[in-house]
Amino acid sequence: MRISDLITSRGDGSLSLTKLAASTAHFLFACAFLRFQLLDPVATFDAVLWATYGGFAIAHATYDKTMAVVKDLKDRERTEP
Repeated sequence: MRISDLITSRGDGSLSLTKLAASTAHFLFACAFLRFQLLDPVATFDAVLWATYGGFAIAHATYDKTMAVVKDLKDRERTEP
């Protein structure tokens, strides 16, 4: 896997705005959590905060993969005789 795969379409290699938006959102979420957890001198490790972040990341990945499978099935139904 290359870094460019995070923002390009598998089919034709063009820029995917959905992947770009998702990658940007995950990066910004991770930066925000790291900032609040590591750079704040009075902050302690907050397991609930990290579990919430992980939950959002997993939920988004699950939704994204499910929608890709649904789209693929619909495309196959249209092309089959």
